[in-house]
Amino acid sequence: MQFEAEAARQFALERYDVLDTPAEASFDHITMAMKLALDVPFAGISFMDGDRLWFKSKSGLSPTEIPRDISFCDFAIAQQEPLIVEDTLRDERFRENPVVIDRPFFRSYLGVPLITPDGFKIGTLCAADLIPRQYSEEKIDRMKQLAELVIHELEFRQQSKKDRLTGALSRSGFAVEVQNAMSLYERQGIKSTLVVFDVDLYKMVSKRFGRPSGNALLRSIIQPLVKRLRRSDYIGRLGGTQFAVLLTCTVEEKARLAAGKIRKELKQTNSEIFFDLGFSEISPAMGVCDDWLEQASIDLIAGKKAARAEMCEAADRQYDMAGGAG
Repeated sequence: MQFEAEAARQFALERYDVLDTPAEASFDHITMAMKLALDVPFAGISFMDGDRLWFKSKSGLSPTEIPRDISFCDFAIAQQEPLIVEDTLRDERFRENPVVIDRPFFRSYLGVPLITPDGFKIGTLCAADLIPRQYSEEKIDRMKQLAELVIHELEFRQQSKKDRLTGALSRSGFAVEVQNAMSLYERQGIKSTLVVFDVDLYKMVSKRFGRPSGNALLRSIIQPLVKRLRRSDYIGRLGGTQFAVLLTCTVEEKARLAAGKIRKELKQTNSEIFFDLGFSEISPAMGVCDDWLEQASIDLIAGKKAARAEMCEAADRQYDMAGGAG
């Protein structure tokens, strides 16, 4: 359970595609506002990535990352409320910590967890001083507001990668999330599954009634699906009426069960909806996003051929029963 919880937290972080990116003014402004509000020499916005703590923005700090096992922030993300350490030398959790007994000699710390809308703690808004410190409720509340601003900025960045018609990710935006899942598999062995599908009815409606009706139908199918998925999962529009879903922390067997349930629910909403599905669980042979998508597409094509063969066989049986075979 702990492994699965950490894997889900890691996926929640990686969906923002913020790790190892250059400095950005929007985050640096938040760091400086925090530093000035608290009057501290050290401040930063950090994200917990596997075994390291990585700083997206920092002031007064030299390293861009530090090992997780010596970071104060590891303790901060383990709780819901801010972590306040008034005097590190009087706290048994930190008094032997390398950053306390050696440079930069931290004596106090304040860390506010960065909590995603779905409840995952992906990092901290943190500040430290060289002297013991106490912080007023007013300043702690100010830190909480700035932490919410960091999450708002991350959410805003993610929105820009979406397809305007359906709310699904664009192909390029979806490729980023797929590559993140592949990277996580390489580092931690966490499996995910891709589901590729075509909405065939869209073509028929567009032909009969014109593109606006087809677009409306497509929107009515995809938007509820976007809302139904876990926040750790992603749906992307690959082009036209072809879409793909990335089910994180999910093996193919469970993905097929979930997809079957969703297809059944959609059929109940609109009995004319039909789409083929292709599945592919991540494997060591896949090096880039396109490898994984290609494998899922191969399964999709195979499924279509099997469905057509079954339909032809059913039609032949019906013809025989009518006496048409002579």
